[in-house]
Amino acid sequence: MIGAMLDRLRAVDGFEQAQLAGEARPITGGFWATLLLVPLTGARAPTVVLRLMPDGPMAEKETIFQQQAARQGLPVPEVFVAGDSNAGLGRPFLVMARAAGAPPLAGLDGIAALRRLPSAAHALPALLGSVMAELHRLDPQPFLAAPRAQSAAIDIPGALDHLTVSAARLERADLTQAAAWLAGHRPATAAPVVCHGDLHPFNLLVSDNDHWTLLDWTAALIAEPAYDLAFTTLLLRHPPLAAPGPLQPVIGAAGRYAARRFQASYHASGQALPGQARLVWHTALHALRILVEVEGWRHEAVPGQHAGHHPWLAIGPPAAEALQRATGTRVSWRPSHMDRSPRPIL
Repeated sequence: MIGAMLDRLRAVDGFEQAQLAGEARPITGGFWATLLLVPLTGARAPTVVLRLMPDGPMAEKETIFQQQAARQGLPVPEVFVAGDSNAGLGRPFLVMARAAGAPPLAGLDGIAALRRLPSAAHALPALLGSVMAELHRLDPQPFLAAPRAQSAAIDIPGALDHLTVSAARLERADLTQAAAWLAGHRPATAAPVVCHGDLHPFNLLVSDNDHWTLLDWTAALIAEPAYDLAFTTLLLRHPPLAAPGPLQPVIGAAGRYAARRFQASYHASGQALPGQARLVWHTALHALRILVEVEGWRHEAVPGQHAGHHPWLAIGPPAAEALQRATGTRVSWRPSHMDRSPRPIL
């Protein structure tokens, strides 16, 4: 696999003489894709990141979004080469630069996260709001115009159609009904922007000089700003933070404050906030996405491979409540096959 990657990479300027300088090693943190750090010699980059993805259309969409964002100056890892499952690596892939820095909450376990909760609830939402505002200033037209060989959804109707089909295939009548309600009550179309769809602390790397890099474009769409704002607000409002029961009110208060501060930072960075009805609808859409994905894990080839670490398992119950409240559909949360042990903050 690494040999096939090198063959592809050597066709890129600055990598003609690239050789493997040691063993490739896994990078933790990826939930959908497999990430490997590959050391090189004789190349313009001493290490590259190999991202192996399980779905061809989604991989192509992610690559296009990351490349187009880089062309417009957004801080994202440079993509050196990408290919589909026929390129010799067995799966769709991209090879990209290793970005400097670490996630803003790197290295925290549950107790450490609790100690830093007040400062994190103040500083982190402000950073996320300013990053999202910069993202939404990109021109969406080059993303829409980029040629695509495959059919991954890049807008809200396409994403909702995919979720509707998936809910039916998984025989979740409640989620199918909620998806139908969302399709029938979609807000009037608003001006689209480039949306990341998964903006949270572990998809950001921040270096010592406060330079940031935005990672993981799997959930990206061309959509109205509420699509992005709703997701990050939901995650901040319900931080996946393990703590004893008596501390839950403190965490809840910190989450409410963080969500308000995030939206205020976004607005202070020159972007208008959508109305509450739009945020409620898009929150329900993300809740549906979370519940469909978790339900899909019940049918996966390796049962339990997501157990114990994925933030969806922590925010699943409030997501189910949000979807039920918005759509009027009785929605169940069924993570019984998962390990529900304490988890650190996202």
